[in-house]
Amino acid sequence: MVSNIITFSILAGMLVLIPGLDFALVLRYATTQSRRSALEVMVGITSGLFVWGAFATLGISAILQASQTAFSALRIIGAIYMVWMGIGFIRNSMSNNNADITQDGRSGKGKAFTNGLFSNLLNPKAGVFYLSVLPQFIPEDSNHLLFGLALTGIHALITIVFFTALILFINTLKEFFMRPRVIKNMERISGIAVICFGARLLLSNSH
Repeated sequence: MVSNIITFSILAGMLVLIPGLDFALVLRYATTQSRRSALEVMVGITSGLFVWGAFATLGISAILQASQTAFSALRIIGAIYMVWMGIGFIRNSMSNNNADITQDGRSGKGKAFTNGLFSNLLNPKAGVFYLSVLPQFIPEDSNHLLFGLALTGIHALITIVFFTALILFINTLKEFFMRPRVIKNMERISGIAVICFGARLLLSNSH
């Protein structure tokens, strides 16, 4: 159980560090609007994580009570997704394209939270991760819903710590965070790490 928590925490940390859509949104609000707006979008993003986490864990019992073949199929799907995601990060590091950031001017009250929430809920990668990968880290003899939400809470906490630090220091570190070379290196390192997690999951023969 402890190893599951540690492994998931490391994976969640690597995912948070990847400069994707969530990073682009927080960076955009922190640099073009107020610190409060950036914090609101961060809360929206983490709220979306709990929605995905709850939805994914509701079906865990049925999955774990099914045949070994069903569990193995789920494990393989999760591993393939993680490897595919890691390869995508490495491919992104070789591209000159920057993250798309919608320019909709100043947001009204609550708009930042809504943008953060729906950017997460409508992100297929977030859904696939929680539905195919999260179950692998929940022990069979545990309370699936509570343990799943606890893992989601760890992911949310890591997200909050990282983005809060980014928001608080964005004014002095803005140029560093926006350097294309820094983003490319983070993509490559994160991609390799995620592929390793996928390979470990694929080679695992137990729950």
